[in-house]
Amino acid sequence: MVGRRRLWGWAALFLAPAVILTAVFFYYPMGYILWLSVHHWNGLSPIKSFTGFAEFHHLVDESIFGLVIRNTVLFVIGTVIPSIAIGLGLALLANRPLPLRNLLRGISFAPYLVSFVSAGLAWVWMGSSGGLFDHLLGVFGVHPGNLVDDPSTALIYVIAMYTWKMAGYNMVLYLAGLQTIPHEIYEAGAIDGLKDGWTQFRTITWPMLRNSTFFVVIINLIFSFRAFSAIYVMTNGGPVNSTTTLVYYIWNLAFVQNSWGQAAAASTLLLIVVLVLTVGMVRYFTKEAFRIS
Repeated sequence: MVGRRRLWGWAALFLAPAVILTAVFFYYPMGYILWLSVHHWNGLSPIKSFTGFAEFHHLVDESIFGLVIRNTVLFVIGTVIPSIAIGLGLALLANRPLPLRNLLRGISFAPYLVSFVSAGLAWVWMGSSGGLFDHLLGVFGVHPGNLVDDPSTALIYVIAMYTWKMAGYNMVLYLAGLQTIPHEIYEAGAIDGLKDGWTQFRTITWPMLRNSTFFVVIINLIFSFRAFSAIYVMTNGGPVNSTTTLVYYIWNLAFVQNSWGQAAAASTLLLIVVLVLTVGMVRYFTKEAFRIS
């Protein structure tokens, strides 16, 4: 009994720093945001008035809120699906015994090493009138003008930049998963008649990448929902709020409009959405794992 108590004591001692840091920098801020979402506060006054769910009602009643939700949904779908698909394609290509395989891996992963601020500024220049894309498309007689300042193209352009940057990261994750698949499985499949590449991918590679896909989907969902710096640098939420996503809207409510109660309410909604999607993904991939096994 004494030995077990001593063991529990040492375990608590070693776990204490991690538990304290998690509580201070994760659970406390999350709890404070939830508490602040039912209070009205301008960020400066020492008085925080309890308002119940009034901040949520004010948030939903804002005329811009529907546009913000639309932009967020389009941005998440437009970045998660293409970046994962491109990353998987690059990983399949980089996993083959090609002469310049390492060069392909390096070039594909290089965009992720560039900060979002630097990448955003570079894409703003390339998408401006007289920029790189304007010159390239001008060869075919097409002059798109300033892609960032056009409400019809700004969100698509930001999505393209974000996809370009995240595809290499997804490639590395999928490449790690591909290299864990034993080559003997493909040999056994070839004996059973699975010789063409598409059939091998559909019946062997893709099911074996289930765990990698689960991780990639969750990470990309979180990254896309909390994307801020790229939008801030490239469009500042414009033009005409056409690129204002929920995270950027939260920042604007808190630091521009000084409406911290509504910002906390919007943060709470974002937390709920991400939590529901994460739990849904966990349940889906767990069910798929049981079905396949």
